[in-house]
Amino acid sequence: MEDKIGYIYVLTNPSFPEYVKIGYADNVDARVVQLNRSECTPFAFKKYAVLPVANRLADKNVHKLIDRFKPELRAKENVNGKIRVREFFAMTAQEAVEILDTIGGIYGETPQLFEQTVEEKHDQEIAEKAAIASERKSPFSFFKCGIKEGELITYIHDVNITCTVANDREINFNGKLTSLSALAKKLLNRKSGVQGTLHFAYNGEILSALRKRLEDEGRYKDIEQTEANIATSTKDDSNNKNGISLYFTTDKYIATCVWNDDGFLLLKDSKLSISNSKSCPNAIVKMREEKSTILNGERVLSENILFTSSSAAAKFVAGSSVSGKICWKNADGVLLKTLQKGE
Repeated sequence: MEDKIGYIYVLTNPSFPEYVKIGYADNVDARVVQLNRSECTPFAFKKYAVLPVANRLADKNVHKLIDRFKPELRAKENVNGKIRVREFFAMTAQEAVEILDTIGGIYGETPQLFEQTVEEKHDQEIAEKAAIASERKSPFSFFKCGIKEGELITYIHDVNITCTVANDREINFNGKLTSLSALAKKLLNRKSGVQGTLHFAYNGEILSALRKRLEDEGRYKDIEQTEANIATSTKDDSNNKNGISLYFTTDKYIATCVWNDDGFLLLKDSKLSISNSKSCPNAIVKMREEKSTILNGERVLSENILFTSSSAAAKFVAGSSVSGKICWKNADGVLLKTLQKGE
């Protein structure tokens, strides 16, 4: 490429590890120095990769490419009623380099990568410890991100490694129940703790960035709360009782529901768990208090309730975060997940 006039750069910053900054500069080192003059971020920007270009607006083409296929990855904020678009993207530095590599390949150029210095590694460790402490105060919730049980989560450092959501806080990996942080620690071969949400993605979006985006949009909410709000008391309306009778798989809770086109009708007099676990959504806990009574030491449903999902009905019975697909069975003992596959 002739007449090189500058570089597209990829910068990282431990202050917001789920994002990378992609921009253009005639002199990248000078640009980094300029950015690091600000006292608004606890840690400094680090030069991760650069690609020589002959077009001053080449970085805008990278932005357009990302915006076209994954617009949610671009950092945006609402300032005084106006949307402010930033040069930050919710992706790994490796993913950003892959984009530069693709663009550079057209012109016979290859991105130049930079090794972390000892000081930069130290800053990253401090930032991650602070992030872990912050997440412990307010744990990540799959459900509040709109991610349901059974959905696929991908390890960002190797997309061939995947796990599935088991409940609001845990995942299934190779048939074992674990947490994002525990699995990330194992895969990274770290001795100290790690922030799991930095190392896994849902539909291509890093989980920590997904949470922040939804919080900024006011959409980081428990999906079970929505299910509970549209659950309806049906009293003794026999029209809703036509369908497939399902029974709770645990004999400890003698509960029956009817599965039909309207949803899952949990029948009056079903036996529920006495207590609620910490994993039980607040909306479900509130409903259990309002719609059940204690008789002879047992919690009993006082009226029929129609739920929009099998899991919401199962959570109501168990008082904990469980999957309806494996908590309900028919009279022949066939699990709901098998019945649904045969639909």
